[in-house]
Amino acid sequence: MPLFCVRRHFPGASERDLDAAASRSLSCVVWFDGMRWLRSYWDAASEETLCIYEARSKGDIVAHAERSQIPCNEISEVTEILPERFEMSAATDSLPA
Repeated sequence: MPLFCVRRHFPGASERDLDAAASRSLSCVVWFDGMRWLRSYWDAASEETLCIYEARSKGDIVAHAERSQIPCNEISEVTEILPERFEMSAATDSLPA
């Protein structure tokens, strides 16, 4: 399943506004086959969230945002890179020959 990063601008949003948006998002995700909201990050300085979703397409992300009545300012398909992939490699690279 493709992975997407969604940037959402929430100027002036309170914690209550963000909680309500998250609740609407979660309740609407069931309308989209295979979609999963994985996590979100709030950046108070820029008043935006970065949300990570699994979804079939960008179109599903847009439709989900419209149904949830939440912003959807940018969508990028992304690839997950986990540190675990490199930890063993880094440990063996530092061993003496």
